[in-house]
Amino acid sequence: MPMPAIKKIERANLILGVAITCGAGLLWGAAGMLAAGVGAALGCLNFWSIARLAGRAVARVQTGATGGQAAMLGVGLALKMAALFVLVWAAVRVGHLAVLPFSLGLSVFVISIFLTSLSAPTGAAEEAPEAR
Repeated sequence: MPMPAIKKIERANLILGVAITCGAGLLWGAAGMLAAGVGAALGCLNFWSIARLAGRAVARVQTGATGGQAAMLGVGLALKMAALFVLVWAAVRVGHLAVLPFSLGLSVFVISIFLTSLSAPTGAAEEAPEAR
C-alpha cells in the first residue's frame, strides 16, 4: 500500500475514532465514551504498528533481505498481535470496559480502510477513457 494511502487511512482513523467516541458518549454515557475512546486509541495504534512493521518488511525484501531477516519482521507482527490480544483482554476483563462501545472503537481502523477504499481511484476507471 503506498504511503499516501496509509496517511489517508491514519487520518480517517483519528476522525472516525473521535466521532465514534462522541457517539458512544451520547448513547451509553461516560462509561461508553471511555470504552469507545480506549478501543479507538487501541485500533489506531494497531493500524499504525501494522503499517510500520509491514512497511519495513516490504522495504527489506525489496533491498534483498534474506529469508531470516524477513521472517523476523513476521515474528514482530505475531508479537504485536499477541500484545493486542492481551490489551483487549485487559481492557474488558480487568478494566471492565463496556464491550459494545469498546468493540466499535476498536474496529475504527477496519471502517476507515473500507471508507477510504471507496474514494480511491480504481485501475478500471483510469483505463476507461483510453479504451474509447
